[in-house]
Amino acid sequence: MAFDITLTVTYFAFLLGFGVIIANLLKKARIPDTFFLLLLGLVLGPTVFMNPLVMKYINIVLVDISAMGTVPDFLRILALILVVFTGTFNLRWKVFKRFSDVSVNLALVGVIFSTVFLGLFAHLLFGINPVYALLLGAVVSGTGTGVLYAFEHSLSKSKKALNVIKLESIFNSPLTVLLPIIFLDLVVMEPGALLEPLKYLAQFWQMIVAGVGTGIIIGFAVSRIMKGMLKEYSSLILFSIALITYALAENVGGSGMLAVAVCGLIAGNLVLSDREKDEVKTFEDQLSEMLRISVFTLLGAQVMLPLNLNVLFVSFVFFLVVFVSRPIFLIPTLGRERKKITKRDIVLMSFVAPRGLAAAAMAPIVATVLTGIGAPDVGNQIVNIIFLVILFSVLFSTVVAAIMSTERIQRMGREEKPQRLKEKESEEPGPTKEEEVLEEVEQSG
Repeated sequence: MAFDITLTVTYFAFLLGFGVIIANLLKKARIPDTFFLLLLGLVLGPTVFMNPLVMKYINIVLVDISAMGTVPDFLRILALILVVFTGTFNLRWKVFKRFSDVSVNLALVGVIFSTVFLGLFAHLLFGINPVYALLLGAVVSGTGTGVLYAFEHSLSKSKKALNVIKLESIFNSPLTVLLPIIFLDLVVMEPGALLEPLKYLAQFWQMIVAGVGTGIIIGFAVSRIMKGMLKEYSSLILFSIALITYALAENVGGSGMLAVAVCGLIAGNLVLSDREKDEVKTFEDQLSEMLRISVFTLLGAQVMLPLNLNVLFVSFVFFLVVFVSRPIFLIPTLGRERKKITKRDIVLMSFVAPRGLAAAAMAPIVATVLTGIGAPDVGNQIVNIIFLVILFSVLFSTVVAAIMSTERIQRMGREEKPQRLKEKESEEPGPTKEEEVLEEVEQSG
């Protein structure tokens, strides 16, 4: 369908308007809204009104994403850039140093383990080609950066767990993009073609180095740029810098999201005063909220789910595998750090791991490639599974976060801390001054 600007604005206004109303109502009730935004898009999209049973009696199109051209993809990337930049911009350097090692280990081990583990179960449950199954596992292997920020309030008393999983979601972004691309290359590869693992290793290393390098260069350049700018334009110039950082990194073969994360961390800690950061935060919070609401309603309106109980049941079983697979690698990966973390925070890190914008961004790409090689049915099936995994993971993460933030669980966590400190004191020397400072920073958020 041809791109129509009037229809595009109409559909966008429709989704954003209802999305803002729902987000506002749920925020008053202090309930994370991502699950309901996805449902809103699903109800307004083709799943309901293009269903053959409904079309017998009603012929109406409320939202048609295909008429919007590349606008949904643009909004999706824009939202991810802003959410990642804002997240690291507001992250204190001492907190980053404290949790970066754990988060990197979780990101690397988690994505690789989940790709293989979930790929195996996808092959067994759906009976699809092993390469297609690994492709699906790779797409849903990483946690969603954009979704996690919706849990800021419910996890406000569990800063350690929240910081770890937020940093993990940022670090796993290059892998959750590269691995699906590798499997897509395998899908389109002709029989007998040469597989070149060194090429993919070099590509991954290029994404990391070029991404981090671009973020560092632009991050330090921000200080000079900001000196010549009026304070009224601080928010706009930082937003522009985030976009430029992403574009430059991607154009030199780096990970744009990793570059944005590094740039945001440097800019937030070295450039602005606390007062100026508060002004920037107010602007970016409102803009990121608009984009986040738009992205999740658009995703819901983009899929065409078959209303078949068997299909939905098998997809739900696959999600349960996704849900329980995380603690399998998380607990061993934490290693000695596990002794420093309360049981409450380990539960949160294990089960508050929603999939989000990265998976949503890769889903249309997967569908396009598979359609191009003559497998549109498999492409649609994988996209529907990805959507349901995102939907269920957000729902379950919301429930777990709500339960773990209750006063009773919080009180149990507070009682556990003194006991852990006693055990640690009997095994190790007392904490250094630096460790005490880091603990104070962590508790203050």
